[in-house]
Amino acid sequence: MTDPTLPGGAAVWREQLYTVGDQREFRGLLAEVPSSMGLTLDQVAIKAAEKGGLPLPKGTVATTLGRDKLPKAEFVQQLVRVCEVEEADQALWLQVWQAVADGRAPIGQPQDAVPPQDSPPEDEGGSGSGEDADSGAAAPRSWARLPGIVRDRLSRGVPRRWLVALTAAALVAPAVGGGVWWYSAHCGTTNPALRTVLGGECSGVTDGSDGHGVFGPGLQKALAAIDAENRVVMEEGGYVTVALMAPLTRSDKSLTSDRAAHQVEGAYIAQHEANKDKAYPKIRLVLANMGSNESNWPAVVEELKAMTGGDDRLVAVTGMGLSQQESIDAARSLSQAHIPMVGDVITADGFDKSGAIDRGAQIPGLVRVAPNVSTQIKALAQELGKRPEVKAGALVSAPETPDGHPDFYTQSMEAAFRNPQMGLLPYLEAGGLSFNFTVQQGAEGSSLGTIANNLCGTPKTDVVFYAGRATYLEMFIAKLHDRPCRTTPITVVTGSDAATVNFEIEGLNDPGAPISVLYVPLADPEQLADSANPDQTLYKDFATEFTTPHHGQEFDKTHLASGWAVMAHDALLTARLAIRNATGTSQTPPNVRAVADQLYLFDSLNVVTGAGGVFRIDPQSGNRKGDHDPKAVRKGTHRP
Repeated sequence: MTDPTLPGGAAVWREQLYTVGDQREFRGLLAEVPSSMGLTLDQVAIKAAEKGGLPLPKGTVATTLGRDKLPKAEFVQQLVRVCEVEEADQALWLQVWQAVADGRAPIGQPQDAVPPQDSPPEDEGGSGSGEDADSGAAAPRSWARLPGIVRDRLSRGVPRRWLVALTAAALVAPAVGGGVWWYSAHCGTTNPALRTVLGGECSGVTDGSDGHGVFGPGLQKALAAIDAENRVVMEEGGYVTVALMAPLTRSDKSLTSDRAAHQVEGAYIAQHEANKDKAYPKIRLVLANMGSNESNWPAVVEELKAMTGGDDRLVAVTGMGLSQQESIDAARSLSQAHIPMVGDVITADGFDKSGAIDRGAQIPGLVRVAPNVSTQIKALAQELGKRPEVKAGALVSAPETPDGHPDFYTQSMEAAFRNPQMGLLPYLEAGGLSFNFTVQQGAEGSSLGTIANNLCGTPKTDVVFYAGRATYLEMFIAKLHDRPCRTTPITVVTGSDAATVNFEIEGLNDPGAPISVLYVPLADPEQLADSANPDQTLYKDFATEFTTPHHGQEFDKTHLASGWAVMAHDALLTARLAIRNATGTSQTPPNVRAVADQLYLFDSLNVVTGAGGVFRIDPQSGNRKGDHDPKAVRKGTHRP
C-alpha cells in the first residue's frame, strides 16, 4: 500500500498507474479517483457544473466507468480536474490514457528520481543563505544542475509561485523519460502555467519567454515582439500586467480561423504605444489561451486570478473569447475575483454587464468595444430598405457550436433577424422559409446543399438571412452557386464574422450565378480610412504603426482586413486608459477594483480615441457607444 499522506490523494493510484496495461485496469483505477479525493459521484456532478466543461452526471460517470471500453480522453481529463487531482498527476493520467489507447501500456515506473532541494544559493556556485528576500520562496540548492532555460527564467524574475514547480520539474525530469514527462505535459517548456491539452494543443498563460511558437506558427511574430517588449518593461520596472484571453490555437472545431494572429498583433501595437510615452505604469502583456474550443478556460482563469498578486500585478483582462458559454463562464469567474475585463470581438446581445445573454447572474467589471449584433442588424436593415426589389427571405441558422453548446453569436443574429423592431421580419414572412443546420461531425456540407436547393421553390428566395459562422459561409456560398435556380440573384445577409470570407472564391465572382454577401464589419479599413470618416486619422496612425517593424518583427498588412486587430487594439487601449486614470499621479500600481471602476467612466468628455474611432462606454450595460455607427458592406457579383 502506498503512503496515504502523499498530496492530492495521488498515493491511491500513482504507483499503480505506471503498471496499468489495458483499458480494464485503467477504468478500475480511474473509478477510485473520486472516493480517494473524498467525493461522492453526486458531489462530482455538482463540482463539474460549477467548474464548467464536460458535464459529469452521476449516471454518466457510473456508466462510462462500467462500460468495457476505454473512456474518452475528454472524460478522463474532466474527471481528474473536477476531483482536483494535482496538475502533475492530471498530466500523468492523460499520458497513461494515451499509452493504453496506442497499445503501449504499461509505461513503467520512473527510476532514480531526484527530489528538489529546500535551500537556495545566492549564485550559481551553490552557496548562499537560501531565501528570496522579497517572497521567502525557496530556490534549489543544486542551481548548476538546472537547465539553462530554467536558470534564465529564474534570473529574469519568473513569478515566484512557479519557483517550486520549476525547480522540482527541472531536477526530476531527467529521471523521468529524459524530461518527456514534464516537458510534454507543459508544451515543451518549463512553464507550469502552460499545459498540453487534448489534441496536442498548448493552452495556458505565457509572456513570450517560453518560446515564440508555443501557440503555433501563426503567432510567432507577435509573440516575439511581445517577448522583446516585456523584457524591456520588466528590466525598467514600474509595470502592471494585462492579459489577452482568447482561443489562440486552431483545431478542426475552431471558429476563429487565422484571426487570432490579427488579434494578438493589434493588442501588441496598443502595448507598444502605451510604453512609448514613458508614462507610469508600463504595460506587460501576457497571452492566455483557453484552447481552440475554450474548454480549458477554468485552468486559465485560475492562473489569471493568481496573477493579481506578487510580481505579476495583473490588473485587467482583454479579449474574452467568442460569444459562447465557455467565455461567459470565464467572465463570471473573473468578475467574482473583481478582475476588470474588456471584450474585443464579443458581439452577442446580452454578453455584457447585465449577463442577460444566458439569463444568468450579472457580470460587473465587463465592458466591450465591438458593436453588438443588434447594432449590426440595424445597419443591415437600413441598407436593405434601399433595395425595394428584394422581397422573399429565408432564415438559415446554426444555433450550436461544433461541441454541441449554444452559439450565442448565431442565436443573437437569429433573434435580431426575427425581431419586428429591426424591420427584417416582412422579408421572412414573404419567403416563409427557415432552416437549421448542424456543424457537428462534418454534417454541415450535406445540410447546406439541401437547404440551397430548397431556396428554388415559389417564390424564389432572393435574400438569405444567415445566422451562422463565417467558417461555414464559403461552403454555403458554393452550394448556392450550384443550386438549380443559380441564375436568380441572391443576397446573403449576415454579421461581422463574414469579414474573414475569401471574397475571391468562384461563388462570388460568377456573373452567371449572381451572389453577394451583405454584412457589417467590426472595423473595415476602407471605411475607416475614408475621407468621410471624421476619425480617419486615428485609424491611419494605427495602420502605420501596425505595418512598421517592431523588435525586428513585421506584421502582414492584410491582417487589418478582418477588423480583429483594430478591436484588440482598442480593447487594450481602453484597459490602459482605465489603468492610467486609476493610477493618477501616484507611483503605486492600481488595484483591480480601481481599474474596474474606471471602465464605466468613459462617458461625456472622458472618451476612448480608438483606431476604430472615438467611443464611450455605457455605464449601465458596459456596451460601446460610438459616435458613428458601422455601415454595411456588400461583396460579390450581385449588386442590385
